[in-house]
Amino acid sequence: MKKRLNISQKIRYARTEAGLSQKDLASKLQLSDKAVSSYEVGRAQPGIEVLRDIGQATGRPVTYFIDDEGAEEIDFTVKIRNIEKELAELKTALKEKGYRV
Repeated sequence: MKKRLNISQKIRYARTEAGLSQKDLASKLQLSDKAVSSYEVGRAQPGIEVLRDIGQATGRPVTYFIDDEGAEEIDFTVKIRNIEKELAELKTALKEKGYRV
C-alpha cells in the first residue's frame, strides 16, 4: 500500500519536482518564502486560491493537493511532461552543436 501524502507534503513534492526553490515559488505566488515554508511544514494551511496558484506554478491541478484519487496518474503525467521537455532541450542543444537530429 502506497503512503498517502498530506497537503503540506504534496506542496513540497510538487515544488521540488518543478525544480523550484521555496523562494522561487514564493516569488511566483507573490508571497514570502516563509509563507511557503509554513505551508510545507504544516504550520499554515493555504486557501483554495493559493492552492490553485501553487498548482499553476508547479504544473499540477488543484485536485492533486486535495484529492488522493488519481495522484499516481498525475505524477506519471507530470513526469512524462518533464521528460518531453528535457528531450526537446537536448534536441535543441544537439542541433546547436551541429548534430543532425
